[in-house]
Amino acid sequence: MRLFIALDVPEPPRRELRRRLDAVRDRLPRARWVDLENVHLTLLFLGETPETGIPDLAAGLREAFARCPPLDLRLGSGGTFPPGRPARVAWAGVEAPEELTALQADITRAAVEALGFEPEERGFHPHVTLARCPDPWRREAIDKFKTAFTGPIGPPFLADHGILFESKLSPKGARYRAVETFPMMVPEGEE
Repeated sequence: MRLFIALDVPEPPRRELRRRLDAVRDRLPRARWVDLENVHLTLLFLGETPETGIPDLAAGLREAFARCPPLDLRLGSGGTFPPGRPARVAWAGVEAPEELTALQADITRAAVEALGFEPEERGFHPHVTLARCPDPWRREAIDKFKTAFTGPIGPPFLADHGILFESKLSPKGARYRAVETFPMMVPEGEE
């Protein structure tokens, strides 16, 4: 199964993403735009994973999310990857407390222990992918995109659970299915 672990982005910030994209998309070079109904904050992309490893992975993820309090998040200014070069990916940043980085590290450890997963060398950069650019965008397009995605994007939101998703690729784009949901720590007195 092709798997990844993510946090949902609710409708109010997605609505603002949609508004900003609608205002600029036609002035940008060709790209494969993400279906905004599927926008999420990927914490870890696992890729092809044997189904037999999922129970151990899920147990580790359950523990990692249970140790993390719900997180106040907000979509922020956009950018592109790779930085400083022709763009292959356009994204909106995620403003988050330091607990998000700790959660991502815990999730990575769980995947290493359960699956022997080999983590990426690159550091974690919280973002939501908006477009993939088959023909890399040059400076003018990158600047147009960044100008349309400055400052906070939509209202803040609370992430109170994580999701293990299966991704099925098709000619019409990826389809996602939630395999399991993992609640975050419930603060004392709120149970």
